Amino acid sequence: MALPGHEFLTAHFSDNERTNVEVYWVTPDGLETRVEHIEAKTGDPNWENLLTHISLEKLHEATYKQMHDQDMAFREDVIKIAKERGLIHDLTNLNDVETMKLIVDFIFGPFDPEKDKEKLFMFKLKLFEVDKIKKSSNREIKAKLRKAESLMDAIKATLEILDE
Repeated sequence: MALPGHEFLTAHFSDNERTNVEVYWVTPDGLETRVEHIEAKTGDPNWENLLTHISLEKLHEATYKQMHDQDMAFREDVIKIAKERGLIHDLTNLNDVETMKLIVDFIFGPFDPEKDKEKLFMFKLKLFEVDKIKKSSNREIKAKLRKAESLMDAIKATLEILDE
């Protein structure tokens, strides 16, 4: 039943089986919201009353939106925590000291040809996407870049191409 002194606000299924519903009621002045948990069961007076306020289709839509909003909030929280702990960095903000440190450490830090071959491969792959390198007709220097065995060798070959 509707909560006395409250108006229907929204509702969504609260379980995967779609058997329980969270219903939100608000006072006309909008100052107080109450949550009611009801069972989605034909014949149940609370369920039947809810269906006078929202259609089953709209209830499913509201459930999808609720799940989507919760997922987005969760993702934002995870990213925020990861940034706070230094686990991820925003490489679009090159004014950030931590980002610069990360780039310098990547380029000039220790390099183990065996352990870091994937890192080297990805680095060279991205270098070949640079417009001037992509358009260069100097096959000899491009081969040197392709065969580079360290980040420094790749950078040296890149600089040769860029200096042309």
